[in-house]
Amino acid sequence: MWCWLVLLISLALGIESFDGFEAFPEVQNVTIKKDGSFDGVAGVKSGSNGIINPGNIYEWTPISANISSGERNVFVFTVDGNSTRLGIASTYEILIFLSGNICSQPRGIDKTLRVSYSFDESVQTNSSLGRYATFENGYMQALAVSPLRVSDANTTAKYSNLYVVVEPVNATTNTALSANPGDVWHYRLSISENDLVYQWDTRTWLNVLDTDHNSALLVTGNVTGDAQQFSNNSIYDTSLYDLYVYSFEESPKLDSSLNISLCAITNGPYIVSSVNSNNTGEIGHGLERTALAIEKTLTNRMYTYQEQFYVTGLNSSSTYVAYLTKRIGKKGNLSDVGGVLFSKQYFSTRGSDACSLIFGLPFCYGVAYSVPSPSKSPNNKTAIAATYDKIAESLYANFSKALQIIPCDTEMDARYSPIRTCRDCATSYRNWLCAVTIPRCTDTASEYYAFRKKDDNRNDYLNNEIQPIADYYEMLPCIDMCYAVARDCPSNFMFACPTVNNKIDAKFRSYNSLNLDDLLQAVQTCNFIGNATELFRELFD
Repeated sequence: MWCWLVLLISLALGIESFDGFEAFPEVQNVTIKKDGSFDGVAGVKSGSNGIINPGNIYEWTPISANISSGERNVFVFTVDGNSTRLGIASTYEILIFLSGNICSQPRGIDKTLRVSYSFDESVQTNSSLGRYATFENGYMQALAVSPLRVSDANTTAKYSNLYVVVEPVNATTNTALSANPGDVWHYRLSISENDLVYQWDTRTWLNVLDTDHNSALLVTGNVTGDAQQFSNNSIYDTSLYDLYVYSFEESPKLDSSLNISLCAITNGPYIVSSVNSNNTGEIGHGLERTALAIEKTLTNRMYTYQEQFYVTGLNSSSTYVAYLTKRIGKKGNLSDVGGVLFSKQYFSTRGSDACSLIFGLPFCYGVAYSVPSPSKSPNNKTAIAATYDKIAESLYANFSKALQIIPCDTEMDARYSPIRTCRDCATSYRNWLCAVTIPRCTDTASEYYAFRKKDDNRNDYLNNEIQPIADYYEMLPCIDMCYAVARDCPSNFMFACPTVNNKIDAKFRSYNSLNLDDLLQAVQTCNFIGNATELFRELFD
């Protein structure tokens, strides 16, 4: 399970969250009449010309509107000179964040929306007088800076209002488009003195642990920082992140124009979403699911908290595209508008049921991958998980008894190591035992994997008790787990590991190794269980 390291390299830092308000307003829906006037929004004069009487846009309250070629939408944002929010810079300036999404748009790559903004109200009639930003791939962000007037008596904003104009333009020439009622954009625009309401993150922040013929297991990066926003990790809000899964055929339609629009992704033709999923939080309770669904849980099997998505009801031999989103907020206040969209992540299901995806094992809790499907109850993943787990636990019993005679809690000078404990030894041995007892299975041939015939496995109990239903390829355990046992346990046990001269020719084909080149190329050469922090450090030293 070392492949999470690839995620750790690029995802070392999380996104800083917006410090939430007491309550979050909903999206303002704006109706634009054919004459250019607004209707249906508080503070907007219905039936009046939009340029003379622009609509108000409020803090952290996105505008949702339609606009056609030849039209101009005008909004006014009132600058809060007394603000003490995140937008107050140390240079006595108010930072005003503009962001938006295009939810849908007309055909044609030469058309887009331009957002012009200025503290000068003249921009309402002449947008060239202001600064501007255009939507690219469905996303727009911009920054307006208002100086503060500071005196002994008080501090006030230099400008009272920020004026914003939205209009369709030619993407190449940046000139306004001629009137065409058939060209309609549906967009959302937000302004805030706190943060970007709509955000785009180039990271996937998502790792595919494994798949089988009808399911997939994905996890986010480390969300420990998010969990610390709450008083207890057990009440971590799993609605913070959501997953949207698209078919491989539908995803290119988004890629052509709206692939970084949160609005487009969450309202598009996805096949399944984790939003409002029915989660009980029980470990492994969803293994028998066959319906198309996503189960969300919180996991710390990698010694850091991650949000986990178990996707079921998938087709075999199929490729899917997953989009991760994140709500913005903290201290229990999560906004229902805006949020973060991460870069897409691909995953593919297996072509046969030779391997079964299991996780949530009570003893081998680090196991979260596909294993050879046994002849007994091949379609019952709960039973499969229990069978493998009981075998590993029974093999651990004798070692546990032997470890009890080691003076673990005696004075420091009498202990077997000044830096390692019996708990370290027990953990490393358990991880190693689970990895060598529960083989990681795939139907993909690779120079790194060992081919196993169904009646000729790595040990007899797999032949006799598991009896795999088909031949398979095994992703061999990382030899680093063996090194960890020899390092962390008392020398009395005389643990020793084979020498691996290269990553292809491991002794007896029992282990494989991991190196930096493989890691950077996202090539999975071996299966790792446990805390890979030290392994990660060794690779990059």
